[in-house]
Amino acid sequence: MAEPPAIACAVDPVILLGMHRSGTTMIAQLLDELGLFLGAKVQGDHEAIYFLELNDLLFKNVNATWDHPAGFLAFLPHESAVEMSVRCLRGDLLSRSARRFMGLKNSVQYRSIDALGRPWGWKDPRNVFTLPLWLKLFPKAKIINIVRNGIDVASSLMVRERKLLQGRQAKFDQRYNRTSTRSRLQRAGYRGSARCLSIEGGFSLWEEYVGRAERVMEGLPNPQVTVVYERFLEKPKKHLRQLVDFCQLPTVSDQAIAKSCQSVNAGRGLAFLNDPELNRFYQSVRTDPLMVRYGYDGLG
Repeated sequence: MAEPPAIACAVDPVILLGMHRSGTTMIAQLLDELGLFLGAKVQGDHEAIYFLELNDLLFKNVNATWDHPAGFLAFLPHESAVEMSVRCLRGDLLSRSARRFMGLKNSVQYRSIDALGRPWGWKDPRNVFTLPLWLKLFPKAKIINIVRNGIDVASSLMVRERKLLQGRQAKFDQRYNRTSTRSRLQRAGYRGSARCLSIEGGFSLWEEYVGRAERVMEGLPNPQVTVVYERFLEKPKKHLRQLVDFCQLPTVSDQAIAKSCQSVNAGRGLAFLNDPELNRFYQSVRTDPLMVRYGYDGLG
């Protein structure tokens, strides 16, 4: 099967990626406010539903999940299988279905996603793994990679998953005893990321994402920038200006950047230092190569 041709875009997209709970939502929201179009319909985490569903299918079709992404890596070396998916992506993106991403106004003005004449892109942490496919279609795409320290990431995931577990436990009896055609296991059994119920599991997932992002971006000719979350929080106006220029957003004033930065909470940086239990875990992983690479080995 011949490799499908790239999509010739009026404006090449910006692809945002990075481990879950690493500040990808914050960066996406700020850039959206300043003119980067990230989709007509987005979730609360600022992920365009259209591209979210495409990444969902890419993962599902190879039996991979966000918290166990290894299945996707097993898929990538098989060129003929990859080209089947890329060909389908290309067909979908150039069809009327992409108007769900563009919205009515952009669809009327530009007609199709390749003609979209304004800075645009999408955010999804799983782009860390699906990026090779997207670059076959958008070989000149700009890439923004966001990195946050692995302790706060793992802690945030653990807190979220334990809250979800507690919620299901609170409703267990009600769901278990409900009259239904579904089995008790379907309606009342545990669902969630068991891996991220522990700090160790969440940290190992952080290692997978951050390590993969480094490997997939290494040597790419694409314009790319890595945003370290904690450094961004220290000087948000400086770093946001750099991102605005990187995305080539037109006519963004310093005043507009300053206004957007008012929503940035500097106190979210290195939150684990205030937690004795997380600090103890940090001491056991501070010399991890990725922690060292991003300057997280000399804290506390």
